Amino acid sequence: MARQSEYKPPPSIGHEMGVMFGFIVFMLVCSLIYGVVWQNGNKGSQLKETARIEKLRASGLLRRDADG
Repeated sequence: MARQSEYKPPPSIGHEMGVMFGFIVFMLVCSLIYGVVWQNGNKGSQLKETARIEKLRASGLLRRDADG
């Protein structure tokens, strides 16, 4: 007959939940930082594009009524 092992209570899941929620918070923070960096990069690109279009208009290669 097989021996029954002694009852062992389940381990605390506090650490596992801490790791899980810590990872979720870390991912949210990283996503927010990425979004801010991406927006700043887009703003810089838009400023460069606006300056380029103004130079083309000033040189006469682009008409004033052309949008885009």
